[in-house]
Amino acid sequence: MFRLSLHLARSIRPAAAALAAALAMLAHTSAQAVALTEPVAPAGFADTALPGTTSAARPELAGTVLEDLITPFSFLGITGSVQNRVVRETATGTLDFYWKINVDSVDTGGKGVGAFRLIDFGLGNIQDADWRIDGLGAVSPGTARLFSEAAQPSGAVNFLFDTGVNAGQQSKFFFLHTGATSYSQSARFDLLGGAALGLSPTFSTFAPAVPEPGSYALALAGLAVAGLVARRRPA
Repeated sequence: MFRLSLHLARSIRPAAAALAAALAMLAHTSAQAVALTEPVAPAGFADTALPGTTSAARPELAGTVLEDLITPFSFLGITGSVQNRVVRETATGTLDFYWKINVDSVDTGGKGVGAFRLIDFGLGNIQDADWRIDGLGAVSPGTARLFSEAAQPSGAVNFLFDTGVNAGQQSKFFFLHTGATSYSQSARFDLLGGAALGLSPTFSTFAPAVPEPGSYALALAGLAVAGLVARRRPA
């Protein structure tokens, strides 16, 4: 009896340890996710501090780069580019959307890019946001500003840089973690900066794809046919 109990204890112990490690990793990963603060009426937006994260802290972020889009910009004496990257997570197959600001080595009077403003991304697709410590660049956004549905019904969030991305600097990759599985070049962004604190032109960027009306119709038709077939089956 004693030997049997000892054998069971020895066989159960590794499984229990593995389960405990998995739960600890899950708890650690969840703790690292930065869910954006929801605006409370009548406020038009709410701010969330972004601490930064790594692939070690959030292993679910590991994945395959599907596409990189480089968009040049020039406004108020500031020139550079925005890199937009779409990554498919290996574990879940869902998509994460990354951006990175690169400012050319041109004197901007000490005022570079102070904010990246994203619109038309879709409120339902904004789960959490952060920036990558373990990546290229030197300047990180300190705050994500989520706008209310009343203020921006199509979904808008700003990434704010406390010190600005100045001449010759690059930002860290900052991102939105989503549950989307397909994407299109359907959102827009602009930049705030320069000595006059003005706005850049608006540019297109990647976002979760919105199903076409025809897709909804096909889906509904499929459900109707399935229901009809089910009714005709003999009991």
